[in-house]
Amino acid sequence: MKKSLIAMAIAGVIAAPMAANAAEAKFFGYSQITAQMGKGSQGNEADGLLFGADRIRLGYKIKQGNAWGKLQFDLNKTDSSNVIGVPEIIKDAVVGYKLDDAANVSAGLFKTPVGMDFNTSGKNLDITKRGMEKKLVLERAAGLMVSGRKIGGGFGYDVGVFNPTDRSSAVVGGEPGKDSAYAARVMYDMDKMLHVEASYGKSAKAAAADNTQPSGKRGMGEDYSVYDLGAAYKMDAFTVKAEYIAGKNVRGTTNKENVWYLHGGFAINPMTEIVLRHYQASSKPDVTGLVDTKLGNTYVGANFFLAEKNNARIQLNYVFASGDKGNAAGTAKLYNGIAGGYTDNILLAQFQAGF
Repeated sequence: MKKSLIAMAIAGVIAAPMAANAAEAKFFGYSQITAQMGKGSQGNEADGLLFGADRIRLGYKIKQGNAWGKLQFDLNKTDSSNVIGVPEIIKDAVVGYKLDDAANVSAGLFKTPVGMDFNTSGKNLDITKRGMEKKLVLERAAGLMVSGRKIGGGFGYDVGVFNPTDRSSAVVGGEPGKDSAYAARVMYDMDKMLHVEASYGKSAKAAAADNTQPSGKRGMGEDYSVYDLGAAYKMDAFTVKAEYIAGKNVRGTTNKENVWYLHGGFAINPMTEIVLRHYQASSKPDVTGLVDTKLGNTYVGANFFLAEKNNARIQLNYVFASGDKGNAAGTAKLYNGIAGGYTDNILLAQFQAGF
């Protein structure tokens, strides 16, 4: 906690004079308070009412001429560090320079360009939680990226090189300065009606230690690779989304895992939207004694918008679990992948307020 306060104090000292001299500066923040009831997650035998928080964010964006920057804290995180040497409390610390629409350069700590829903702000999610695909993306990482948007009307791209992406649940190894990660994404937008994208990423030597491989393989593990396809369509009150993500050599082993979802939303009025989303995950471990498993999560719920730009919102979801959910006696199969799904039905609520 002490390190967190020091980091925030330094950031504030730096930010104040920059904001004063900047052409454009914006501070932002939001809190997401949660409540849930049901067993739901793996290993949780409690069935009572539990309160918590998903995100407590604070940060600023700044722009002067073609130069820009962003700093964002997540005060809901501990201040432990990982191999990139940046405390987990810091979500984004990025500076950039926009040459034109075809070339915008970013450097620092920020989201890698793999995953459509992952690259949607946590403030604007359609359901209460990040989905099952989230643990297969490369997550945030320190690196350099070049991006382009509105090329030829609606085409865009991102291409980046990063340190090993150890904030990803699928990566637990790699040595900065020796091993690297790479990611690229292409997309097309037709106004606000249609968005399609495809992305690919790889993080070198994704295992934590030697001798982690099945079938007698040794070394620091295989390179983790992942690809993602996503599309979103919106017309009037209707919204339809779909995404598929597949990871190979999860955590440096030869395990494979994939997740897809299909989402539908309908706005009853400007303040109320009903949503339905189904996730399906599949795990294929290459380890003796482990079998292929599948897990499904179906979200049924509603979003209530109490202020513009999601500054005040209530989300309610009931999640139906299906597939390899296991049981108390341990006689039924339990999903053995890393995808963060629920293995029992659960009721979720989230209360968001921000600026």
